[in-house]
Amino acid sequence: MTERLSSPLARYFEIYRVQLKNNFVREAVYRTNFLTSIIVDLVWIATEVTLFSVIYANVPVIAGWTQSQVFFFLGIFFASDALFTTFFQRNFFNFSDLVNKGDLDILLTKPIHPLFLILSRWMNLTALFNFFMGLFIAFHYAAPAGFPGGWKWLLLVFWLLVGLCAAILLRFAFAVWIFWTDRNWALVRLYYQFFAFATKPDAIYPGMIRYLIPTVLPFAFIGSVPARALLYGLQTWEYFALAFVMLGFLGLNTILWRKGLRRYQSASS
Repeated sequence: MTERLSSPLARYFEIYRVQLKNNFVREAVYRTNFLTSIIVDLVWIATEVTLFSVIYANVPVIAGWTQSQVFFFLGIFFASDALFTTFFQRNFFNFSDLVNKGDLDILLTKPIHPLFLILSRWMNLTALFNFFMGLFIAFHYAAPAGFPGGWKWLLLVFWLLVGLCAAILLRFAFAVWIFWTDRNWALVRLYYQFFAFATKPDAIYPGMIRYLIPTVLPFAFIGSVPARALLYGLQTWEYFALAFVMLGFLGLNTILWRKGLRRYQSASS
């Protein structure tokens, strides 16, 4: 009985191990791409840090956030976003081609859930550099930001996973509409326009946006809410609201995925 239950899980782990190995080999072959990606990531991180450095050169506090607290937030945001970029982003870029070219047919015939293959085939392992840079920034500014440290660093793992799950759910909610559109580039561009809200602490936004980004478009779950939770803690109702919104997006994505599959017509049919 135990062997029968563990066999499917072992199959998933083995498939993921092979895909991880293949992606690592690919990254090792194209070393110039590795170096280029690191340079681009460094420029992006430097741009965000410089922006807030310039602002704090003129004001001591922004919406109750000190410079050290904002840099701590940036560290959390960089690390959370890097996990998504490493393991999922490239798969979402390829999602529309799977549907439009009919390649989804092959995945639907496999003896495992097609979403597992859709979301795990491609990885961008060079983005792990951002993850470690984010952790370094968070650790460096933790004490000045007022984070107590100690065993509470274990909470960082939980909140990074929350940020990762939020990013996956949000990106999927924008990508799944490819079943109803020929191309979803407009929705992809819209997603990245909204994603800009995740790059700043939610407290700095005016009332309506501050309400939307942890509810209807919960981009605040990627960095702002985890940083606030680690620095200040959250009220009980905020934890319930977080769970409600995440489960709501999970349910919505599940419904859209199933309806999309029923609508799907492959290129080979």
